[in-house]
Amino acid sequence: MLEVKNLTKYYGDLLAVDELSFRIEEGQFATLLGPSGCGKSTTLHVIAGLIDATSGSVHLRGKEVSDVPPYERNIGLVFQHSALFPHMTVEENLRYGLKMQDFDGDHDRQIEKYLEMVQMLEHADHKPDELSGGQQRRISFARALVYEPDILLLDEPLTGLDRVLREDMRNEIRSIQQEVDVTTLHVTHDQSEALSMSDQVIVMNEGRKEQEGHPTELYEQPKTEFVAEFLGQSTKFEGELVDANTPVIRSGSREIHIETNGDTEAVAGDDISTYIRPEEIDVHPTPQANGDTNTFSGRITDVEYLGHRAELEIELDDGTKVIAFSQTSDDLSVGKEVSVQFDPDKVICV
Repeated sequence: MLEVKNLTKYYGDLLAVDELSFRIEEGQFATLLGPSGCGKSTTLHVIAGLIDATSGSVHLRGKEVSDVPPYERNIGLVFQHSALFPHMTVEENLRYGLKMQDFDGDHDRQIEKYLEMVQMLEHADHKPDELSGGQQRRISFARALVYEPDILLLDEPLTGLDRVLREDMRNEIRSIQQEVDVTTLHVTHDQSEALSMSDQVIVMNEGRKEQEGHPTELYEQPKTEFVAEFLGQSTKFEGELVDANTPVIRSGSREIHIETNGDTEAVAGDDISTYIRPEEIDVHPTPQANGDTNTFSGRITDVEYLGHRAELEIELDDGTKVIAFSQTSDDLSVGKEVSVQFDPDKVICV
């Protein structure tokens, strides 16, 4: 449905997007994920035709559209803010979109269908300023979908909503996308949004693609340090590969045992960065023997109770900070001596 080839965008001397390429199959929900200023919104706006690329091309359904004006690309676009016409009612906002896209079908039936889909049919005669922020977002989605675009572009559409509403809208967007079966490209800096909503995630950093793939693949098998650190929390150990056959990494005075299954090109003496996700670390309320595999003593320096779990910060003997999750905070208080343990096959190596 969508293919971006070697997309590059300069703003004067500033390189915003650097030789970016990716493709999205029909019906997929894909996300451009990265920190602010990484080029993801610029990429979306080039795809929409709102700005011109310096070089590279955009293809929809196999046809290059780089020189096609936005209104001829049959793209639905939802911005960070609702961008509804304030002087029009909800119904008039949708009808205007149908008119501008020369939609051939029954306009009344189409408006009713999509307002019902976003649960806003009873608000058809309301003006935008009579609606809550969440309701305005629903209308924005209905307006972007009502003329049945080939692809839906979402530019951080949940910005500014409170946590509960963000989660509700996140689930609803995914449900509507699957019901309509519209190819969707979503832009966000929120890792939880990207991981929970997407079939495919393209991680961007400083205008470049770091890695792309299914959310599970990116979380469990990051290929770069940036992806490992940006997607979720983790504890990082840096060290030297002692033996590629064993394999063991020496990090300071400790040895980190890892499981590579032969899937590494590193050789003895190479510097390796390892990451352990907090959910993979077991915390024992009584210190264990440091001689056990990947078992280290430390002291709890912070406990954050989050309702469904406690998040612990543990300082090891050499000052290394470890982040771990626990289902209970009982007997795990600040200052307590504990030990942490993790299995070799749970260690991520980059």
